Amino acid sequence: MIERVHERPLIYRVEIPLPENPLQYLNSYILPGKERACIIDTGFHRPECREALQEAIRSLQIDLKRTDVFLTHVHGDHSGLADDLADAGGRIYMNPEDYAYFVGTRNGETWNRLERMFCEEGFPKQEIGLQKQENHARIYSAKKVFPITPVRDGDKLTLAGEKFIAIQTPGHSKGHMCLYLPIEEIMFTGDHILFDITPNIARWLNMDDSLKEYLNSLDKISNYVVKTAFPAHRTQHKEFNQRIQDLKTHHDKRLEEAFEIVRVHPGSTGYEIASKLTWSMRGKKFEEFSPSQKWFAMGEALAHLDYLLKEGRLKKTDADDAIKYEIITQG
Repeated sequence: MIERVHERPLIYRVEIPLPENPLQYLNSYILPGKERACIIDTGFHRPECREALQEAIRSLQIDLKRTDVFLTHVHGDHSGLADDLADAGGRIYMNPEDYAYFVGTRNGETWNRLERMFCEEGFPKQEIGLQKQENHARIYSAKKVFPITPVRDGDKLTLAGEKFIAIQTPGHSKGHMCLYLPIEEIMFTGDHILFDITPNIARWLNMDDSLKEYLNSLDKISNYVVKTAFPAHRTQHKEFNQRIQDLKTHHDKRLEEAFEIVRVHPGSTGYEIASKLTWSMRGKKFEEFSPSQKWFAMGEALAHLDYLLKEGRLKKTDADDAIKYEIITQG
């Protein structure tokens, strides 16, 4: 589906299907421009995504040799077709920290390190192999390394003839970027701020405390005047700064829930703690999750445990079989 969502500048939203994925679809945005076009995010590296994006490119008469592709972050549903677009002549803009992470996944070592870490946190070894086969972030990412034009925090970019400011908002990924158009007070938020669902904040290999970085990034982005937000999933349906406060409140409650689980169940592994957290999965219990759903849930649980560790509220012990958590009692 192609929808015109803004007149000046002219902006189209392209609904890229994400089959068999709870996110359902990605919002890719296209600004046709006069001299050069701009595409923001691409969809997975799979036929359904490619067909939807190519249809939009044909319909809007976009010449990829005169197109800039801005990737908000490394996740496959946002960058999966970047290698295709680069091969066709598109110029890819991406934060170098996320690009380095992507390059590290190509030889498998990054995934191997993650799997070892998850096993140490109690994730069942037999389910590691199963999630490899169904983890969309892994199997539908770009198939080869592509060249980029690095984009960093505060960079001023001219895209589709419009003057944007790139804003690095680490948390959902280390190099996550928002794109701000000051004149129109428009913000392309990627996955940093979503309005119908809460962005997944997981433990990353290149961040010591991803949740802390995310909360700091929410404070950072609140300093911008935003009349219209264009998120990567679903739609904007409430005031921008109110949504920021909602997200902060959500994580405050999540931290207290995780802390209470550790208090009641001392010596639990990260996996056991994740299994006891509250999840919005259409009524499904954690035990009913697929291995890849458990993988993402575990990553989020670990991010909240890392925050509590840094705050001095929890401690962990590295037992023979797995890392385990306990609260730190005061006095």
